[in-house]
Amino acid sequence: MASATPPNMAQIVLPPGFTLEQFLTLQGQLVTIAITVAVAFGIVIWDYFTQLPNEIALYSATDKKIWRAPATWFFIILRYSGILATLPSLFFTSIQSQHCQAAVVTSQVGAVLVVLSSGVIFCYRVFAIWNGSRIVQAAVSFMFLAMITCWVAVATQYAAITGPPTPFGSNCQMLPIVSWAPISYASSVAFDTLVVVLTLAKLHGNLATTKSRVGKQIYRDNLVYFLLTAVTNITVLTIQGLGPRYDMIKPTAVPFSTLMTVTMGSRVFLNLKLFDQRQQNAAAGIPLSISSHGSNSNSSGPNRSLMHANVIDVKGPYEDHGYGV
Repeated sequence: MASATPPNMAQIVLPPGFTLEQFLTLQGQLVTIAITVAVAFGIVIWDYFTQLPNEIALYSATDKKIWRAPATWFFIILRYSGILATLPSLFFTSIQSQHCQAAVVTSQVGAVLVVLSSGVIFCYRVFAIWNGSRIVQAAVSFMFLAMITCWVAVATQYAAITGPPTPFGSNCQMLPIVSWAPISYASSVAFDTLVVVLTLAKLHGNLATTKSRVGKQIYRDNLVYFLLTAVTNITVLTIQGLGPRYDMIKPTAVPFSTLMTVTMGSRVFLNLKLFDQRQQNAAAGIPLSISSHGSNSNSSGPNRSLMHANVIDVKGPYEDHGYGV
């Protein structure tokens, strides 16, 4: 009698020194990281399309001076570097790939561009709030340059190799990162803290001189955006500073730092620019959808003068001094 055909059996190549149980545990942790990265990427894409109408409105502005402002170009970089940072992460966390190192390098380039572009936007916003104070410019610029230096230094240390095919998840294997890698997030926390402190230092005076309800709301919104970015980076830095036993948890926090930096930086720029466009429309006689005095009057006679006065009242504390934000 012919022998029975043995059932199909999947063969798993275990990494050196791993038992089957340890390998399955590792795969479970890698799947968790892959899911986290996928969720972060999904939110980045969702936020991108949410803000797309505002972005298109910005590009359609009749005032072409916007393209002479450096912050406009850094805003565009920020909008798309978030995708550049998170999309390649899917290749070395979620799927089988033969280009693991290329995906890691691309992702790190995107991450550095996110920090660079959002940092420039935050710098310009603080410069404008402080009316071009030389001391403030020097302090913020120094912290910004230190932050970018740290991020570039750490980004060059990331590396991955292409491992054997795995039953699920990615076959990419990340090599151990240097022990001083958390310095990138530490520098971001230092920069964010300085931005928040300088914003708070000016907040009370600005709110006292800004009679417009909309103007006050914008000041508060800016502070909220700065605070959320700072709190996120503090949280990620805390996780990155944990001991070796938490090494598998650390990568799950990284995508959300990129996510929050992109979303908050974009809103700092877009909210102020679109608000400025609404005020220009008001000055031209187009009724405001939101008026600081609740008026949608026409543009003739005293009403136009009153509306123009409202525009100056709202915009005054936000003079950009050539910073473009």
